[in-house]
Amino acid sequence: MRGALDYRIYHAVNEFAVDYKWLAHGTYFFETVGVVAYGLAVLVLWLATAPGEERRWKVAALAGGASAGLALLVNQVIGNVIWHRPRPYESHPQVYHLSHSHDPSFPSDHASAAFGIAFGIYFIDRRVGRFFVAVAALIAAGRVLVGAHYPSDVLASLVVSVIAAYIVVRFGRPLLNRSVRLLERVSDPVVGPVHKRRHRRAQPT
Repeated sequence: MRGALDYRIYHAVNEFAVDYKWLAHGTYFFETVGVVAYGLAVLVLWLATAPGEERRWKVAALAGGASAGLALLVNQVIGNVIWHRPRPYESHPQVYHLSHSHDPSFPSDHASAAFGIAFGIYFIDRRVGRFFVAVAALIAAGRVLVGAHYPSDVLASLVVSVIAAYIVVRFGRPLLNRSVRLLERVSDPVVGPVHKRRHRRAQPT
């Protein structure tokens, strides 16, 4: 019953995508380019902290990356050990789709990575995290619009990612802090001069 409802929702979205193929292709472009930009935004969050400043954004960026990694690992266990769910277009060859992957459909790796990053950041800094959660939601919705996943695939990704982020932040905070202090030894000498120039320009003359 739940599977039938899942497909009915997917089919309704799929018909919408057929009627508005320009939107589906635009979404696919966003999914391709936007995911890379989304990852770069995490790097920017790290680099935006000047040497000696509070490390909150650095911890948030690292927590996001670790949460995404844990969520993807859980996905591998679910998709390859517990339930290998075929992609919608494998079970329903007549549907419109722009994705051609044959990885397990449940949960969505794209959505899990995006939500993992978002909630890892959100649990450290809610103000910045809201932006990442909003973009992750767009990425997740886009996976259904381009025909790559059922709605329940991305909803499962949301659950997996929230749990992964909670575990990382709740139990891994000491390790995150130590890792930040270690990694900033590499990044701070690179970005330090940039922040110094920015600080000098901001000072009144």
